[in-house]
Amino acid sequence: MQQEASPPSAGRDNAARLPSRFTVHLFAGMAATVGQRSVAIQPQEPTVAGLRAALEETFPAIEALLARSAVAVNGRYAAADVFLEPGVEIAVIPPVSGG
Repeated sequence: MQQEASPPSAGRDNAARLPSRFTVHLFAGMAATVGQRSVAIQPQEPTVAGLRAALEETFPAIEALLARSAVAVNGRYAAADVFLEPGVEIAVIPPVSGG
């Protein structure tokens, strides 16, 4: 009898249960508030939303700025439900104004 293959999402589901550590690049006022241009964060859930929650918990002073900031994953803006694979490049980009 042939064994059934796992569905493609099975590996992702298992990976989603294991916390991963991500390096997050910070810019402008956010980097100044935190005191560094990159931080290592281990969200409970490996999604953009989970990352935002972990950043807020770790650095409460950036909460208001983070709420108005975009998150880019591998150079593309990412929605809250985007799954974060190990090794992705993550940047939090605060709003900018010109004059």
